[in-house]
Amino acid sequence: MIEPTELIGLPFRLGANPEKHGAADCLSMSKAVLHWCGIDSPEPTRSWYRRLKRKDYAIFKEELERWGVEVSTAKLGTVGLGQGTANSCGLVVFYENGWLHFNHESKISWAPLSALIPVALYSRSR
Repeated sequence: MIEPTELIGLPFRLGANPEKHGAADCLSMSKAVLHWCGIDSPEPTRSWYRRLKRKDYAIFKEELERWGVEVSTAKLGTVGLGQGTANSCGLVVFYENGWLHFNHESKISWAPLSALIPVALYSRSR
């Protein structure tokens, strides 16, 4: 199991598994952190990636709402829906009082809570 700090610096590659490929996308980054926290999350499907290749970012909100509930405060196990540039969208995940996310260099980095303001926050539904 990969520890969240080991994700920092990994490059972006759509569909990559951090442990197998030494790269990640926002889905696999979030999944790795949730797994490390002992929180179940769905396996991404080919249909999700097909939609992302078409820049259909609504898949993120749809799947987050299916997986969890919207919350107002970030805590361990919280996934945020981030708004990028040019109408893009991605996931950020709470870790160590901040966010793991893909930075402007397309590498995973950590930022303090105040540095990123996700559009919505989700935690696993009970």
